[in-house]
Amino acid sequence: MWRQWRDVLVRLGFDSAALDAKRLTAFALGLSDLEIATREGEPVDETGAQRVAELLQRRLTGESVARIVGEREFYGLAFGLNAATLEPRPETEMLVDLGIAALPAGGRLLDLGTGTGAIAIAVLVNRPDVTAVATDLSVEALEAAGRNAARHGVAERLEFLQGSWFEPLTTSRFGGEVDPQARVRGPLLGEVPVKGPLTRPTADLSPKGRGEERFDLIVSNPPYITSAVVETLAPEVRDFDPRLALDAGPDGLTPYRIIAAEAARYLTPGGRVLVEIGYDQGAAVTALFVAAGFGDVAVHRDLAGLDRVISAHHIEGTTRTAQ
Repeated sequence: MWRQWRDVLVRLGFDSAALDAKRLTAFALGLSDLEIATREGEPVDETGAQRVAELLQRRLTGESVARIVGEREFYGLAFGLNAATLEPRPETEMLVDLGIAALPAGGRLLDLGTGTGAIAIAVLVNRPDVTAVATDLSVEALEAAGRNAARHGVAERLEFLQGSWFEPLTTSRFGGEVDPQARVRGPLLGEVPVKGPLTRPTADLSPKGRGEERFDLIVSNPPYITSAVVETLAPEVRDFDPRLALDAGPDGLTPYRIIAAEAARYLTPGGRVLVEIGYDQGAAVTALFVAAGFGDVAVHRDLAGLDRVISAHHIEGTTRTAQ
């Protein structure tokens, strides 16, 4: 049966036809990869065949296998997805590698636009001495990230805040300026319906409140595709990935302007920023961080030789506004 579906996908031009057909068949029937290989000769009942057909029909519309099965592997870890999260992709693992190496002992990490939480969680799994805060505009995305953090045993070291970029670090749960005395700002993620920024009590806030927090490293894989190009993407990205996680405005640089302009105030002296970029954005994003007063701005290339990550160091006392 799975081979018949493979042939359908091949005829329709799917590059990973065999892998897709086998994985979706196994998932529909509740079989492991080993079981689908060793039990190929067994008949499938009508109910099972219908389940397989339903999943393969979804694949035929362009929906990715990861979205259909509800999870994607990243950095050797499985991450649950929902409609508000971007699928974590292999090229972003470079950001995790650099982050793990950049954090000092006992360091503090800020992940902007966390989505599934993949970057922060992968760093924390591999750096048990590190704690982190992760922000996202989408409550639904943060719910997925919270489940992923619990799944991988880092929930007690990862705090989630809902809002745009740095905004949750400067406003209270109820809006307005931070209350300097507010040390516990909301329920544990998932305990009750959330109507504001998601947060968890933390013991190491500055005495001056949330707005005085500093981090050793800020990471982000922000949207970096121009609005016009989004419409030309492959159907499984254009039609199924959340537009909020793709569209970076007319020139694809809007998130980088915000990060470059505001990051220094949240970094420790000598702290570092790591951001993923599009393959053709190295020069433009470098210019934004240089203009904002960062030093040692560098472009890191991936295994394909494409610009993939920008790193920059905070030089104390040189914060400027990115243009």
